[in-house]
Amino acid sequence: TSGIALCPSPALLDEEGAGQGVTGMASDQAGNTASVSVEGIHIDKTAPVVSYSGNAGTYTVDQIVSITCAASDALSGVRTSTCQNIQQRAYTFGVGDHLFSATAMDYADNEGTGSTAFTVVVTYQSLQVLTNEFVSQQGLARSLVAVLEAAQRAGERGNLQAKVNSLRTYIRLVQVLSGLWLTEEEAALLARLAGQL
Repeated sequence: TSGIALCPSPALLDEEGAGQGVTGMASDQAGNTASVSVEGIHIDKTAPVVSYSGNAGTYTVDQIVSITCAASDALSGVRTSTCQNIQQRAYTFGVGDHLFSATAMDYADNEGTGSTAFTVVVTYQSLQVLTNEFVSQQGLARSLVAVLEAAQRAGERGNLQAKVNSLRTYIRLVQVLSGLWLTEEEAALLARLAGQL
């Protein structure tokens, strides 16, 4: 009834931080006052962190790639994330370099990204492991491993022709075993990996 004597200007909170608050007080012409407080204000200007852990960097084809992806945000929290753990046998990625990335958005609409990269390689030893794993008939598996060992020794001696010949023999043998002691997919994989040695 007496009219407003004092009403403070709007409060501006601009600094990042959690649990902030502001209080305002007004008075009328008769000297009556009233106040109000607003608490629990979170100001978030920082993008979420997307991180990968457990990456060995280089994997042979017989190993398991096990990399964990996590998104975190210390202030407003993670609203959405494309993070996915990477958990597969290395040969399923193929020989070469591989890059994975993910994004996350917090409740303040800040977006963060993260990435990880690794390399898959084939070695004589790793191909021998897969050969023993895929070929359930031990005698056949030993024969194939012996051919790979011969190719490796030839390569170490610098006899490239003998190495190539041994690898071609290995490839022909796994092709013969396709549909018998090897699935077509396993035979194709072993042949492809041998061709990359």
